[in-house]
Amino acid sequence: MKKIKVAISSLRRLPRYHRIALISLSLATLAIFIWQPNLHKSGAISNHSRIEVDIANDLLQPLADLHSEPLGATIDASDPEFVSPQDELEKQLTADVDAVHSHRVGSGETLGAIFEQYGLPITNMYQLLASNKSASNLHIGQTLEWRQNEENRLTELRIDRSAKLTDIYLWNGEKYQFKQSEEQGEIKPIVLSGRVSSNFYNSSRAAGLTPGQIQTLAQALQWKFDFGREARKGDKFAVEIEREFIDGKAVGRGEVTAILYLNGNREITAVKHSDGRFYDEEGKSLNRALNRYPLAKKYRISSSFNPRRKHPVTGRISPHNGTDFATPIGTPVLASGDGVVVKARKHSLAGNYLVIKHGREYSTRYLHLHKLLVKAGDKVSMGQKIALSGNTGRSTGPHLHYELLKNNRPVNAMKVPLPQADPIVSRERSAFKSKAKQSISALREQI
Repeated sequence: MKKIKVAISSLRRLPRYHRIALISLSLATLAIFIWQPNLHKSGAISNHSRIEVDIANDLLQPLADLHSEPLGATIDASDPEFVSPQDELEKQLTADVDAVHSHRVGSGETLGAIFEQYGLPITNMYQLLASNKSASNLHIGQTLEWRQNEENRLTELRIDRSAKLTDIYLWNGEKYQFKQSEEQGEIKPIVLSGRVSSNFYNSSRAAGLTPGQIQTLAQALQWKFDFGREARKGDKFAVEIEREFIDGKAVGRGEVTAILYLNGNREITAVKHSDGRFYDEEGKSLNRALNRYPLAKKYRISSSFNPRRKHPVTGRISPHNGTDFATPIGTPVLASGDGVVVKARKHSLAGNYLVIKHGREYSTRYLHLHKLLVKAGDKVSMGQKIALSGNTGRSTGPHLHYELLKNNRPVNAMKVPLPQADPIVSRERSAFKSKAKQSISALREQI
């Protein structure tokens, strides 16, 4: 009786929508327990399925366990059990500005295909089109930028139609409002400089940079320098920003076009090219490529990325945030790119699993492994053997569950554009190097 009173008291302290979800889950679980024998007899549940089964709706955790263990084999990106701790810079960025996601339109891509690649709610796309049908008119080279809230709602979408025109869609709580922004002023470069006194974030804010501009710097140099961990007191920096001037008065916050950072005797530079990407002074890419497949050869995909997958038993939406490969037990699993192992452990649902962080923006997850070959803290290289695939945890057959996350949100690893390490094309390199030399020289004068 005492335990029942404690459970009821705990239930009352939960938010209203949590109580409703818990009660619904209890009823669904009871129904499954009653129907389960009939389901097995009818063949509705296959023991030979190679897809991993999401048991979020099959098991009812006690109240005391609600926050101690995830309820499904499909892992929530916000689950602290699977997400590595953010460094100080990332925490401050998260507190000040939502992560800005971007995509450059490729050949034959449609708005629907882009939404599918990043797991964006398809209902949000239809609401956008209801606001303005031109959202679907995309052309090669145009850039999309968007923000999402904690409920995965698309709160803002910007489509750069040209250097002068930008389509903007803003969610007002009921619908999307459309407006078109046109650049009308004169664009001039300005330089902001400073010295690190406590940490890079606070020092750059004191120098006049916005949280969004700091985020741009962190992402541009994510493979080359970690501001949150490597910045030291006494480091110097200068940043070139293109701002719009109307009647001699600066308007808007401006875009970062170049940076010079002095970390002791080490000089770090980055210059933005017309393609929107950052390169060093020689035109070499600052990005490191990620392989699309974490295996030495292609295996059959037994379950694809599907943010709208229906649970095989309940029929309710149960997202599959990764790609399942039908690999025999003992198949070598390879690191998709250079990075650091942040998780290497065993979990009741995921089995033996690994999480690798690739720079600041990307991370990968490898679940149901037979054996781990690396440990937390290890640095790994692209193509390095990190584990052997298996059938551990909640799994109905040998396979590798692989996930790719961008800005801590799962995306379709088989379709989403991956960061490339290609240099600037030769016909544009000479002009770029000349411009980069001028920009970096101007920044050196400010340090």
